[in-house]
Amino acid sequence: MDYRKISEELKELLEMEGSPVAVRLVKNEEISGEKLEKKRHCEFIQDARLRGACGYATADEHLCRGGAAVLGLCRVPPQVADGSLYHKLGNYSTLEAAAETVEAVPAVKGEYHASVYAPLEEADFEPDAVVFILKPAQALRLSQAYLHDRGGRISGDYSGIQSLCADAVAAVRERGIPNMTMGCNGSRKYAGIRPEELAVGVPASDLEGIVEALRKFREKWG
Repeated sequence: MDYRKISEELKELLEMEGSPVAVRLVKNEEISGEKLEKKRHCEFIQDARLRGACGYATADEHLCRGGAAVLGLCRVPPQVADGSLYHKLGNYSTLEAAAETVEAVPAVKGEYHASVYAPLEEADFEPDAVVFILKPAQALRLSQAYLHDRGGRISGDYSGIQSLCADAVAAVRERGIPNMTMGCNGSRKYAGIRPEELAVGVPASDLEGIVEALRKFREKWG
């Protein structure tokens, strides 16, 4: 697949700021490229999207252990697993509500050594998920393009925590379908996801069909 061509068309047709971001989880023997400096997964996404950063991050480079855990890079920290972190932060009124939510957060199956990031046009690997940071009208058009041939509906499965890691990458990788998420406190505070932006994760295999549909929409709707 010609990711450079697809990315350029997506950026033009959706009038995006920055690039779609390719993300892949790899075993140790698959690593190549530059190791990234310590940041959070959501920051790696933003750096690739807005600044063209390419590279990989092992668990040691992931400052958010909850994010690293749902990507299969490390064990879930006890205070995350039992919900106490989110209860303490005020996300949930009871520990039970926090624990129930954490239990439902999507996570990849298996263990991985690193997460790899690149703007889609620079990806030299097959992404497990492609992350779009969009405004609602752009997300609408992307959703319509995905459904153009197959029909049906797109899900927005999220809880307001671990959005760019669990919702936009892990859920997409495991389920093989897009997922829309509203962002979370961390991705907005640390990665700078704006109030008017949301995230959509899409399987790479769907991108060609999405571009084709977007071209038709432009011809029909302007």
